[in-house]
Amino acid sequence: MRIVWAILVGGLAAGVLDILYAFVVYGPLSYGLSPAEVLQSVAAGWIGRDAAGAGGWNTAALGLGTHFFIATAMAAVYVLAATRMRALTARPWLWGFLYGLVLYVAMNYVVVPLSASATGAFPADAAEAGARLQSAFSSLRPLGLLQLLGTIFTHTAFVGIPIALAARRFGRAA
Repeated sequence: MRIVWAILVGGLAAGVLDILYAFVVYGPLSYGLSPAEVLQSVAAGWIGRDAAGAGGWNTAALGLGTHFFIATAMAAVYVLAATRMRALTARPWLWGFLYGLVLYVAMNYVVVPLSASATGAFPADAAEAGARLQSAFSSLRPLGLLQLLGTIFTHTAFVGIPIALAARRFGRAA
């Protein structure tokens, strides 16, 4: 039962911190997006940007559910790994930070390129999937320095570390 609590608390903490960061940074600090538009951008991974933007609060709800599902899945991977590798709970600040870096790479260079967000559809076949991945890694998504540092910060400080701390606090003696 402690493992379940560690996963739920880690996923909830990471999900809340990450989405609040997105609301502020992609809202008043840069693009002026509303919270609904931020959530619709998450839903775009399933249905494409045009459909997500046209879906109103229904697609915002899909984005919110997707966001927390992903955060909880991220927590589950870490917590389950921590049951086998005690170092993950012994040094949660270090391993949480490093896990956040891995999550940054996975999300930005694998998950998002393979989603429907950019083209409106999932890759049709392995060749298209490979082309999308190659494009993501070859371009390394040129971001402004502040945006790059911000996305790395949120994945490390607001996702990886809270998950690792939850694993340490609730996952012991699992």
